[in-house]
Amino acid sequence: MLRPQEKRTGFKQGNQLGKLAKKEIMTKVLTFASGASVNATRVVIDADAIESKTVIHALNPRRQSSLTLDSVRDILPSIKDEGVHTEGVAIINSQGVYELLDSSRRRFSCLLANKSLPLWVIDNGVIEGDLVAFINTTQAVKGLSYRELGASYPAIMSEKGLNNINELAEYLGLGRETCRKRYVAAVIADELIKIFPDCEGIPNSFYVKIAKVEKVLKKMNYSVSDFVHRLDLRTVDGLASIEGKQKAICDLMSTLASTLDDGETKKLVWATESLAEFDEKNKYAKVSRSSDNRCLKIELSRLSPELYVDLVDFLKTKISD
Repeated sequence: MLRPQEKRTGFKQGNQLGKLAKKEIMTKVLTFASGASVNATRVVIDADAIESKTVIHALNPRRQSSLTLDSVRDILPSIKDEGVHTEGVAIINSQGVYELLDSSRRRFSCLLANKSLPLWVIDNGVIEGDLVAFINTTQAVKGLSYRELGASYPAIMSEKGLNNINELAEYLGLGRETCRKRYVAAVIADELIKIFPDCEGIPNSFYVKIAKVEKVLKKMNYSVSDFVHRLDLRTVDGLASIEGKQKAICDLMSTLASTLDDGETKKLVWATESLAEFDEKNKYAKVSRSSDNRCLKIELSRLSPELYVDLVDFLKTKISD
């Protein structure tokens, strides 16, 4: 249920909101980066209507899948005790649903705490550039991570036919290093990020370290899932702070990757056996197995092309089963 309030003159932002008559409609004017001004009307979305009456605007880059109790730990206690004091900003779509330009963490917390969500609802017709600029200026409480900021970069490069970070940075009007850091963070495998509590709240400096870990895994053709399963998180569970857990996990990842890179690659032994004997010189069929039983290599030489096709088709069938 929505609770619009009656119009009044001389809007003054502050703690006067609770003193107004329930039926009073509150409005104010918002000015955007281009200089355009639009009217905004205050509405309050009851807790039981938030799920159905609000969604996150498509331009809002906050990763909703990463919202957890840990990621809203800075605002959830006060919302539980006192409700939301600072209104979000939204537009209303043709289905009557409010699309939130900001306040996705407040929305998530209200759902957890069963509290109402106050919003300033702006008139439609605001240009996309103004909406993007507004969203970028509303991240004062918890800024967007490099990963969130760079999430759209791979798609932009593909759509615009950009070949490298330099071209991407020029297109976006960013410094090359800023663009590179965001891109690197955005393309890291999800499994290596999701392991962190408040995974979008890790320090931006961690992304370089995690990217190096992923580089080692790719070099060794090592499964990311296997790597994550090998991490011993029992010592991390005992740490009190989220920040402490984040650092400990990053250190564990770097240490394990270093062990794989420096140790296992040097100790890896291949056992090779012949699959058949041939009289013809340089004609052979052999298989090699790694000492850790994770890798298998089949080598064929000077056999018929038809046999190669049959073998590849057979392997594809077996692997997909």
